[in-house]
Amino acid sequence: MAGMYCASRSLCVFFVCTVVILSLTGGSDAIVVSTTYGDVRGSEFLTSSVVGNAVFDCVFTFKGIPYAAPPVGDLRWRPPQDPASWTGIRDVTEFGSRCPQVEYTLDQPIYNELFAYRSNSSSEDCLFLNVYTPNVSATANLPVMVWIHGGGWYNGAADTYPAEIPTSLHNVVMVTINYRLGNLGFLPTLDDDAPGNFGVLDAIKSLEWVRDNIRNFGGDPDRVTIFGESAGGYTVSLLVMSPMATGLFHRAISQSGVAGVSVTQKGDITQTQNLAVSLNCSTDSYDDMMTCLRGLPTEVFPSLMVPFAVIDGRFLLQAPWDLMNHKFINRVDYLLGTNNDEVGFELAAEFPFIDADGMTRAEFENNLPFLLQQVVDQYLVGSVDMILQPAIDQYLDPDMADDPIYLRDQFQQLLMDAFFTSQTVMMAKAESGMLAVAWEASSRVYQYELQHRASVFSFRPPYVGVDHGDDLFFLFGLPLLRDDKGSNWKYSFTQEERDLSLDMMAYWVNFAANG
Repeated sequence: MAGMYCASRSLCVFFVCTVVILSLTGGSDAIVVSTTYGDVRGSEFLTSSVVGNAVFDCVFTFKGIPYAAPPVGDLRWRPPQDPASWTGIRDVTEFGSRCPQVEYTLDQPIYNELFAYRSNSSSEDCLFLNVYTPNVSATANLPVMVWIHGGGWYNGAADTYPAEIPTSLHNVVMVTINYRLGNLGFLPTLDDDAPGNFGVLDAIKSLEWVRDNIRNFGGDPDRVTIFGESAGGYTVSLLVMSPMATGLFHRAISQSGVAGVSVTQKGDITQTQNLAVSLNCSTDSYDDMMTCLRGLPTEVFPSLMVPFAVIDGRFLLQAPWDLMNHKFINRVDYLLGTNNDEVGFELAAEFPFIDADGMTRAEFENNLPFLLQQVVDQYLVGSVDMILQPAIDQYLDPDMADDPIYLRDQFQQLLMDAFFTSQTVMMAKAESGMLAVAWEASSRVYQYELQHRASVFSFRPPYVGVDHGDDLFFLFGLPLLRDDKGSNWKYSFTQEERDLSLDMMAYWVNFAANG
């Protein structure tokens, strides 16, 4: 078929009605698209009563498309493989399973709009992606944006983010992906072809699928932007650093997360052996240990762990800090930034010693070493003892060191700088410092800081600014959601905040379209 598109509301009423009639009377063939593994049938999302200011009357959605084989059995802790082909037309109107993970209960209704699972199940058979497009035509050549979700590399899913909203406002194809998490996604092994980094290798596999298939969904495979937040931002930055990802994307966006991951050298399987011992698998023989681990049920693995990126000589040639220092990274346009209070509320909830009354000097000094260990783990060699006192000296004014509010604010500033700001600045400098070559223009690099605290977060303490994850509410258009009747706004964002959301979506899409 030649293709089909959702009508812009700037077009005449007659034409809009014609498109709707085709959608309703054309049956399943109206939104069937071919992929390299078989044909898929998607569905139509009507925007008029859901999204305020929507430009298109509908968006075509294709949910739960497999981009890799299920990583189960002997494929557990293996590089992602091609999915099996199918005959006939595969229905892709429901989300595929999310990857096994630690799951949380959300305590605020507005959080459900971004982080509540819309998939019906959790399974290791989870390597699916979702496509959202206003134009199913192989000649549309729309910019493509591939979203990599956050969650610390141990939770999160592609299905929770309402990509229908920005797609209904812009000529863009959006793709959201699942990838393996936690122990199942980042456990080090001794296998030469992939001694770790499986979750990030999944992202590469999804980008190969995009390269080979996205044109049939209206996308331009030569204008692919990867973007992600938190651990998704980490993944984006690692893909910018990896020779394995060269050419699979052309622009990158990291939100509140750049390369701040713990690293280990290829061959260090201490973490794997510790897990094996805890699960009663013998570590006397590596092969027997892995056979035992691969034979265990899924539910024993989604426990909290510190995910490590493995410097394996293929995906990562050096530690991320070294790659940034040496400017040994892919040349891409890059947009990256942070919020102005990343450790203000949600992340600070992990620290019960932080509250409205501040913190004591003893709490500051006693808790800092454990947290700085996560900074030290980003290097192959290093010691908390080497940086503990210099960090304290840098952030504490001796004349203020007994003020509990000052101590709290400086503690949170230190953590934000250590885990977010410093890496973001360094990555921006590395990419912008790449020398131009005759066959390739210099990278265009933009750094931002989000400073507007949304009015809907009145349940937070007044001292909290723009918290970790707040950017996502604007980026995915939550201020523009209509209520169940479609006549009023669903949430009490201000008009200024709706304008900010429109601006932010436009900035991101414009960057994806032209840099």
